Amino acid sequence: MSENLLNCPVRDDGLRAAQEQVALDDALCEAGAGLRFHRYPTGGSLGAHERAAIALRTDYCEEQGVPVLRRRTGGGALYLDPSQLCWSLVLPTRHLGSVGLKEILERHGLALVAALARLGIAGRFVFPNDIEVQGRKLGSGFAARFEDRVLIQGSLLVSSPDAEAMLKILRVPTEKLSHEGVLSARQRLISIEEAVAVAPGVDRIRDALAQTLAEAFDLNPVPASAASTPCAASTSVVMDDEASPEAMKAFVKTDGGTVYLALETLPDGRVARAGFSGAVQFSPVDLFTRLGQTLAGLPPEACAAALEQAFHDIASADLLGFDLADLQRLLALVLARREQADLFGMDRDQSNTLIVHNPGGEKAAEILENATVMLVPYCAKLADCKFRFRDGCSECGMCEVGDAYRLARERGMRVVSITNFEHLQETLAQMSAEDVPAYVGMCCESFYLKRHYAFQQAGIPAVLTDISGATCYELREEDLAYAGRFRAEAHLRLDIVEKVMRFVPPRDMPAGPAAAGN
Repeated sequence: MSENLLNCPVRDDGLRAAQEQVALDDALCEAGAGLRFHRYPTGGSLGAHERAAIALRTDYCEEQGVPVLRRRTGGGALYLDPSQLCWSLVLPTRHLGSVGLKEILERHGLALVAALARLGIAGRFVFPNDIEVQGRKLGSGFAARFEDRVLIQGSLLVSSPDAEAMLKILRVPTEKLSHEGVLSARQRLISIEEAVAVAPGVDRIRDALAQTLAEAFDLNPVPASAASTPCAASTSVVMDDEASPEAMKAFVKTDGGTVYLALETLPDGRVARAGFSGAVQFSPVDLFTRLGQTLAGLPPEACAAALEQAFHDIASADLLGFDLADLQRLLALVLARREQADLFGMDRDQSNTLIVHNPGGEKAAEILENATVMLVPYCAKLADCKFRFRDGCSECGMCEVGDAYRLARERGMRVVSITNFEHLQETLAQMSAEDVPAYVGMCCESFYLKRHYAFQQAGIPAVLTDISGATCYELREEDLAYAGRFRAEAHLRLDIVEKVMRFVPPRDMPAGPAAAGN
């Protein structure tokens, strides 16, 4: 440990209302230095740069009076309840020097691993900010750098959370889970009480954390009394200023989280408003706001250059797990929406539902011109169909899947009904080995985000159309979908599929294993 230690007041503010805890964090930031532990009643915590409607089931939260707060730090939404021990650590920027967010979160994560080791638990830090034990998530950390101070926040599961309440509050399960397979919500998480034979008390956990955080950040812990006077909340949240229904929207999955852009235009085509958001961490904290303001008033053709210049003008930009290239790709996807709407004869809403997977920057029309395979999800078949859980379709006319098969057959495309996630992986690997140039598919946004690595690994351009209705993610049954046992019926957006398929040219029916589903 360095001899240049910073005196750091440490206190435990216990279980308090979410609004009060937010206000106490504000007060800690104003004080400039300190470590406080705290716990919350059941609720949700939004990252600083997230949109509530994307991360949370906002209708449920409003109807049930579930408190939702917005952290000053970035990252993704969290479920909160008294089973978790949370903390906030504020340090002067001068004490950390030029250390970036990546190193700050690594130090923080390794301090948590060290604290768990003192409790007899073997954990590991997983980039960018998670702690895993036995391959399951036990905690997280988040950080934000302000002009003269840094805020680090984290949480550990002391006991098992209420998984049912968690899935009702969060819109989709977190995207940072293991790729080994989708398990139930309870199986994805692990608590300290589960991980060790004799569970330590909260006081012992808190003391271990205080010690290892002090060692990681060169602190001299100084005991302080808990805050005794309730504070008025100043930053409790929470619903968004929603973008116009006419906004052009897109998203990009990055190693640091998913980034979104909603871009509204004036009648002459110039940008009226550009709103970046996402479950990501970066500094300065107003980076997204400044980039969005840069695009306002510009014609579409001037936006790319303006975004690059604005980014380079912000000399202190520090992005965790994503970079300027990701933002440029996101902007390109959004600006392509107008072209797609015009070309395909779609309204803005229909165009926004298209997922253009273009690893090489391909345009949607180019992908469709080269598409030779169609992938159809089994969940859109009738629940009692004999083909429900197997590849193939009789085209009986009772559901949209038969129409999709017909559209593909008319163009000589291979069709595969994807029956579970492993089947998708196998099919994509086979298509990649066969040098399939491009394909058309159907899936919901949640599935694409969660399984993005499979699409990325295949490296094949695709145009994916949305599915609606009773998807496994809306019904919180994605574990059943993974295994191919999801029984509710989703629906293809056949109006969109038909418009997209008009741009796939007819070809001779190909031979080969991938045609087996026809």
